[in-house]
Amino acid sequence: MLDLKRATLDHQRTYGCGSRPFADGAQLAAWAIEAGACSAVEIGTSLGYSAACLANAGILVQTVDRDPVHIELARRHLNERGLASRVNCMTGEAVEVLADLPAGETDLAFFDGMEVSVAEIEVLARTLRPGGLLIVSNMKLGGQAAEVRELIGGWQPREDGEVLLAVKPSQARRPATLGRSTQHRTRR
Repeated sequence: MLDLKRATLDHQRTYGCGSRPFADGAQLAAWAIEAGACSAVEIGTSLGYSAACLANAGILVQTVDRDPVHIELARRHLNERGLASRVNCMTGEAVEVLADLPAGETDLAFFDGMEVSVAEIEVLARTLRPGGLLIVSNMKLGGQAAEVRELIGGWQPREDGEVLLAVKPSQARRPATLGRSTQHRTRR
C-alpha cells in the first residue's frame, strides 16, 4: 500500500490539490481490526489509500469524495489491487451523499477530509452503530475541531496526534447541533 501512499503524495505535488493520504494506513487498519469493524464509511477518498488499507484488512468500505477525478483514480488503484469489490466509491458532497445511508449500521466511520466540520461528523455519527468507532483525522488543520470535540465529548474520545478516536455510546445523547444538520439535509 505504500506505493499508493506515494502516488497520492505525487498527485498532490503535481496538481496542488487537497489530495493527502492518511499518515499511517497500517495504524488505521489496526484500529479498525481492534474495534472488530466489518464495515466502514469514509469521507475523503483521495486516491483510495485509506480505503485500500481498510479493504485489505477485510472491511467493506463506502467512501465519498467531492472530486470526480480522485474517485476515478481511486477506483483504478483499488481495481489494480483486487480490492474494488470491497469498496464503494461515491462522488459528491459527503453530507448529502451519506445522508441516504442507513442509520446505526456501520462499525467504523472515518473522516479524512481537509478541514473537519460538525455537519460531516454528524452524518458519520448517524451511520455508526452503538459501540462503533469514529476516527477523525486532520484535527489540527482548522475547521470546526473545537465544535467536533464538544459534539462527541460524551463518546470516550482520545487523541493520537492529529487524530481523534471515539466510541459511540450505547445511548447516544442528541447534541444540540443535530437539528441544524437535519435541516440542511432537507433543503436539497
